[in-house]
Amino acid sequence: MKTLCRIIPVLLACLFLGGCGQSSPERLVKKELESIKKLDQETIENFISYEDITKNQTLQTDVGEESVEAVKLFFQNFSYKIKSSKTEDDSAYVSVEITNLDAKALAKDLCLTLLTRSLDPGSSEDYPLSINDYFSVLGTLLKEKTYDTVTTDAHFELVHLENGWSIQSSENLEDELVGGLITYLNDPFLLTPEENARAVLDMMKGFTADDWSAYLDLNDIFATGSEYYQEVDQSLASQIASCFDYTIVSAETDENGTDATVDVTVTSLDLSSVLDSFREKLVEYASTTESLRDSYTEQTNQTALYLKEALDENQASADFSTTITFHNDGSSWEMMFADDFSSILLGGSTQAISEFSSGTTS
Repeated sequence: MKTLCRIIPVLLACLFLGGCGQSSPERLVKKELESIKKLDQETIENFISYEDITKNQTLQTDVGEESVEAVKLFFQNFSYKIKSSKTEDDSAYVSVEITNLDAKALAKDLCLTLLTRSLDPGSSEDYPLSINDYFSVLGTLLKEKTYDTVTTDAHFELVHLENGWSIQSSENLEDELVGGLITYLNDPFLLTPEENARAVLDMMKGFTADDWSAYLDLNDIFATGSEYYQEVDQSLASQIASCFDYTIVSAETDENGTDATVDVTVTSLDLSSVLDSFREKLVEYASTTESLRDSYTEQTNQTALYLKEALDENQASADFSTTITFHNDGSSWEMMFADDFSSILLGGSTQAISEFSSGTTS
């Protein structure tokens, strides 16, 4: 399961530093850093590197109001302090302390948000997202969450040209100016397997019945062949939505750091209990003269209605153990559910249906 974290670095922090004409390296650095603190519309647009964007043909290069607002929020608490300055002939070096929000914490939240949004069956977004869409995610996080400030270092290299000093722009400097955000977003191990698992399972806890129906592709899941199959599927999805929960039991990564497992206890409806109730309803129906008079179609429809009734009346849940496996290919953690995960979500359907077919009870 791939995250979209590696796409984000082309969206931020690509400053077009290189102003000339200042009488000293330190004054030029201060001028550029002050422009970050002031952040007008033109300055913000210069934070987006169209050169990098055009190298990634999957992105649409729109820069709207949401993009501008997100950048303003990112730098709203930005401050700096010149630590040292050194000049050697036509070269100079200026070291600066940068104080801004915790870029690592923000990077984690960005990756987790994009991960869950990309997997959410209720999302109407088309992928790949546009630049403004990514900035919208960033802006939402910055408005809804408060991040601690941290102090990091930035190192400016300058050369003296005919018309004055010029800052040498580099990917390293761009990264330093945003507190290492680009490095964090490019780190395939930024999120732990447990954090990935928890984000996805938390998303599932918020699923509606319609979300579960879409996620599990419910389409006459019990093969009733009845005109009421959609109502049966909806009742099943509603049961899953009301019962689903999870507990992470343990997480373990191998010595190479590239493969991991997360053991989870998943709570869902107890389908065995539902089918026990359904069997009782069928036995009672079979003992009536109505069942003898009903046509095949009427019997099929009545059977489906009894199943829906058993689902709607159910209050029993059950816990199931499962293991989620992860592999990191140097890009991100790929998340793989066990083969029986769908059966678990359906309340232990494999065992429950087997017991029902054989006539045994749970």
